[in-house]
Order: sequence, then structure tokens, then C-alpha cells
Amino acid sequence: MDQAIALVALIGATRNLAQTQTSGQQWRSPAGKILRNLHRLSIDFTSTHLAYDGIYLVICAHFELTVRQLIEQFVEELMASLTSFHHLPSAIKDWHPTGCAQIMMKMNQESFGHLTPDALIANLASCLNASAAKPYKLTTEAYSFNEHNFRPSILEEQISKRLGLSKVWQKLSRQPSLTTFFKATRSETVENLSRKRLEDCMLRRNQIIHRGRTYYTAGETEVIDCAKFLCAFTESLANVLVKYRDSL
Repeated sequence: MDQAIALVALIGATRNLAQTQTSGQQWRSPAGKILRNLHRLSIDFTSTHLAYDGIYLVICAHFELTVRQLIEQFVEELMASLTSFHHLPSAIKDWHPTGCAQIMMKMNQESFGHLTPDALIANLASCLNASAAKPYKLTTEAYSFNEHNFRPSILEEQISKRLGLSKVWQKLSRQPSLTTFFKATRSETVENLSRKRLEDCMLRRNQIIHRGRTYYTAGETEVIDCAKFLCAFTESLANVLVKYRDSL
């Protein structure tokens, strides 16, 4: 996210350079020649909608990838700490067959290129009669796989139904990263603001891809704000998952 914010700043600096008068400047040094070329290119860079929209999409893609990685890491660490399959939360045990079945129906997707039907079946079989001698193995992608954007309702349902973590938004609203971001102390306020901001980010992401005639590009402030919010959100989600793991 820091790189995305830095790139937005770089674009802004380039636009400012285009407005700078350079007549009478000396361009003989190697650095001067580079600056002259950069100034010429910046003048032609009159529209930033492609750059800002592209950055926004990358920010959202990175966010969704990070959420999936956090879920997979949670499952991996849970397998390491709970060596008995029967000690897992019911939601995690119940979802595993369903999640694996969904993946088997999507095996042609690039995101599952590292998986095989045999591996999925072997993982499912390992959960039937798991023991210390025959440890179980969960397919972590069965819990992270998602065909929809991580809008507030989708995220809540996935974490609750698949991982068994309830009231995730209430827990998120108490995290320092989000309370600091919104400069609010009441958890109800932070929860409502977080839900709305995530909804807005995902809506904007879809507008960029499926733009209509009334579409307008995101501005510099909006892109940076989205990056900072999603960074605070994923940090908060990581903390919530760690606390949940430690409680099991």
C-alpha cells in the first residue's frame, strides 16, 4: 500500500513539473538531460484517469489477496496448534468438504493451478480417521476461495460460516488501527464507518471495471484514502484472527 501511495505522489509531482516554466534552464549535465526529457513527457501526460484507476484496482486486488492469505495462514496455524481434527471448531470441520467440492468444480481456474483432485481427496480422507499417527490436513484454499468482492456482508459471512468467528465487525471496531484511522473512540461509530468505507471501496472498484456514461475517475485524495483504510483494515483483521486462534 505504501508503494501505491508513493506512486500517486509521483504522478502528482509529474503533473506539477508539467506546469513549471523551464525556459532559460541549463540542460547540459546528464541529470539535466533526464529532467528535460521528463518535463517533455509530463506535458503530454495531461490525463491521469488511467493511472489513478489502475492504482485503485491494484489496491483493491492487493487487499483481497491479503484477506485470502490471512485466512489461509489462520487455517495453517490452527492445524499446527490443534493436532486433533475433532478439536477444531464445528464451522471449520463442516465447511471443509463443501469448500473442497467448490474448488473441484473450478479446477480449471489459474488460481488453483497448484492443486490437484488427488490432493484434495487425500486431504478430505485424512480428516475421516485422523490420529496422532495419521494427522489431518485441511485444504486452506477451501476457506479463502471467494468469487465475489470482499464487501462487508460477504466478508462477514465467509469468516463466520467458514471459520466460526462471530461478530467480526464488532471485534474489528475495537482494533487500534481502525479507531486511529477514523479518529473515533466509540466502537459503534468505528463499526459503521468501517462498513461504509469498505462498501464504498468495493463499489468504486466495480465502477472502474464496469463504468457507465456518468463515470468519473477517482481523484488523488480518494485513492490515497482507500489505500490507507484498507491497510488499517487488514492489520485489524490480522489481529482479530490471531486472537481468535489463541482462544481455541
